[in-house]
Amino acid sequence: MRIVPPIRPIRDGKILDVNLINHIIQRTEYGAELLARYKMVAGLNIFVEQAGNGLGVSYLTALAGGAGNPVQSGSAGTGNGGAGTGTGGAGTGTGGAGTPKPATQPYRIAGTYGLGGRNRIFIYDGSTYTDIYFGNDKQILGVGWKIGISGLNLVGSYLFNGDVTSFFYNGLIETEFRVPNSRRTDAFDIDGSNICGSYNPQTGRGEGFFYNGSTYTDLIFPPNFSTLAYGVDGSNVVGSYLSGSFRGFLYNGSTFTDIFVPGSSSTLAHGIDGSNIVGRYALNGVTRGFLYNGSTFVDIFVPGSSLTSAYGIIGSNIVGYYTLNGVNRGFLYNGTTYTDIFVPGSSNTVAFGID
Repeated sequence: MRIVPPIRPIRDGKILDVNLINHIIQRTEYGAELLARYKMVAGLNIFVEQAGNGLGVSYLTALAGGAGNPVQSGSAGTGNGGAGTGTGGAGTGTGGAGTPKPATQPYRIAGTYGLGGRNRIFIYDGSTYTDIYFGNDKQILGVGWKIGISGLNLVGSYLFNGDVTSFFYNGLIETEFRVPNSRRTDAFDIDGSNICGSYNPQTGRGEGFFYNGSTYTDLIFPPNFSTLAYGVDGSNVVGSYLSGSFRGFLYNGSTFTDIFVPGSSSTLAHGIDGSNIVGRYALNGVTRGFLYNGSTFVDIFVPGSSLTSAYGIIGSNIVGYYTLNGVNRGFLYNGTTYTDIFVPGSSNTVAFGID
C-alpha cells in the first residue's frame, strides 16, 4: 500500500518546464498519468510521450520545427511532417504546437476497503493499490455509498462530528461540501465538473441533486418520489426512486425514463457511460447486477457468489462487488472475464467507480 505524497499547488499560468514536469512525476503516484491524460504542455513544443505499455512516461522530448499534433508513443505523425508521411516537421497539419491527440490510459478503479474496523478509500490501477485516508475523525461510508472518480478527482461521503457530509478530493486537497440548507448531503458520482448525489432537506423526503460546479439542480422523479441520483455522464444522470419498491431511472436533463428489470422486485441504476447503464436488481431473493443498453438487460453475476452488484462502467469495463463466503470483494468485468479486486490485508473490498 502506498500513500501518494503531496506536491505544492502550481499557480495558474506557470510554465511547465522539464524540471517541473520531472518533479511532478517523481513526487506523485499518478504524475505520469496526469500529464498524459490532460496533455500538459511544457514551455514551447515540449510534451510527455506515453510509454508503450501505457503505464508511464517513456521520455520527454521537444517537437521539431513548430510541429502539429504530437501522437502517442510508437506512432508516427501524418501529413506534412518529418516523423510522419511526407516531408517536414512531425505531427498532423502544419504550424504551431497543436493539440495533442487523446492517448489510451490505464483505467483507475476507486472504492472502499475495511481495515482495523474502519473504511478507507483505495485507487487501483491494475497493479498497485493506493490508499486515500482523511484521518480517524472522518469515517468513510461503506456499501451503499459510492465513491465517484473522474480523472484525479474523487467524491464521496463521510461521517464527521456526528454529521454525514460530502467531500471532493482533487488528489491533493479534500474539501467538504453540502447542498445549501440541507440536513445531509451524499455525493455519489462525478464526471468532469458535474457531480450527482442525494440530500435531505430540512423538511420532507430525500431528493437527488445535479451540481455543475456552480448551480445545484433538484432531481425528483415525478410526481414526487424520494429520489437517489447515483451516476452521472455529462448531463445524463441515473439513479433510483422509491415507489413501493425501488425502481431505476435515467434523466437526460429534461426527461425522466423508468428503468426496471422485468420480473424483479426492485431495480437500482448505479452507473452510466454513454447509452450503457449498470446497476443491480433483486430476483427471487437474490441480488444480481445488470447491464442495460436502452433496450436489453444483460445479467451480471460473479459465478459462485451469493450477491453481485454493478456500480460503475466505462466502455466495456464494469466494476462492482460480489459476496463470497460472507466477504465482499470487488470485481472488474470486461464482457467475458471477471477479475477479482481485493486490497491485501483488508476485511472487505468494494469497487464503485472506474475511469
